[in-house]
Amino acid sequence: MNIYIIMLIWSQQFQNRFAFANCIENTQFIQQVEAKIRGNYLDVASEKNGAIISTARTINFYYPDSLASPLRDRIYFYTDSDYYVGHVYFVLYLSLIIELTQPYEINLVRFRIWDWDNRIADLQIFIIGSDRITETQIYNGFAQSIKEVRFPDQLVTKIKFYNKNGTSFTGHKLLSFIKVQAFYQL
Repeated sequence: MNIYIIMLIWSQQFQNRFAFANCIENTQFIQQVEAKIRGNYLDVASEKNGAIISTARTINFYYPDSLASPLRDRIYFYTDSDYYVGHVYFVLYLSLIIELTQPYEINLVRFRIWDWDNRIADLQIFIIGSDRITETQIYNGFAQSIKEVRFPDQLVTKIKFYNKNGTSFTGHKLLSFIKVQAFYQL
């Protein structure tokens, strides 16, 4: 009888340890899957992660090659005797659409618009869901220099910046982007 009770207690302890180990394994697996869906918590809207500008044929690039892309890593570069800041720009009612390589769960979009003067841009930002159809507006208003837009966690395939009303710079209705980033922030 005593041996039976000892075996029963030992068996129960073994099952508890096994269940705890399974729980840890499952938690680690879930964390790994979440990290992949969240782009390993890195900028998913960068060229090195495969993001592209799907409206590249309808917008303008101020500087040749990839140095004008807002998806590049290097923001500043030096050529000959001047410093240049490559950027993209587009007129009223057009959009800069950034297409990600796969649906990523993100909750933060950060961007830098042209800021060598005191211009303020009037724009809207939309995210397009994993079905590639559903647009959700995450920002509608004015922005100057660097802006961060936080929103609830969502699976996103595209980010769309819409030039609603240009900038406050007199007679200037172009919207210029120097850098765009998108990622999941804990």
